[in-house]
Amino acid sequence: MRALLTGLLFCASMHGECSAFAACRSSPTRQSSISLAEKQNESDITKTNGLDDSTNADNAGSGTWNPLSLAVLRLGFTEPAWTSPINYQKASGTYKCASCGTSLFSSNGKFDSGSGWPSFWKTISSDRVELKKEWDGRIECKCQKCKGHLGHVFPDGPQRGSLDAMELASVPETDPQIGYKVQNDSDSSFSRMPRYCVNGAALKFEKESE
Repeated sequence: MRALLTGLLFCASMHGECSAFAACRSSPTRQSSISLAEKQNESDITKTNGLDDSTNADNAGSGTWNPLSLAVLRLGFTEPAWTSPINYQKASGTYKCASCGTSLFSSNGKFDSGSGWPSFWKTISSDRVELKKEWDGRIECKCQKCKGHLGHVFPDGPQRGSLDAMELASVPETDPQIGYKVQNDSDSSFSRMPRYCVNGAALKFEKESE
């Protein structure tokens, strides 16, 4: 009899604990806490993955999910030569960063270098492109705003004599000190301008409205 009574009391006790646990799980307060925790976790994951645009409202809707573009912009990859449609673009317009939408180059500064990559001999304005010398001596160029990798700059751009005088007069002061600037031969029509060799995947083209 005592063993039976003990068993019944144990079962009653377990039933009470289970009921309390169930009530706790179904309570609005606990559910609210769980929801808040889940939302916070999602927010942390989003920020960790670099998808939080709240710190830069200007970038809203201007990013890219293109795998090749991300590989170039974020990992410094180089696209295969002759593969970018931008390399063959002849229309007038503006070339913008595919990541943040900053205007980087104008069609007035674009030329056919024969390299297989979109090439420009000047930027569109001062402080749009950041320059950094790499370990192998090459000069890397990045978007000044989002730090996305664009390509490299070389001193073998077009000859000065082949370019429009008004366009030459508008070369930004922050463009690289290579080519004719280093040679101190700015009056020579044979001196060369810089060549921005840029990955087309790092750019997006906005055609000039007619």
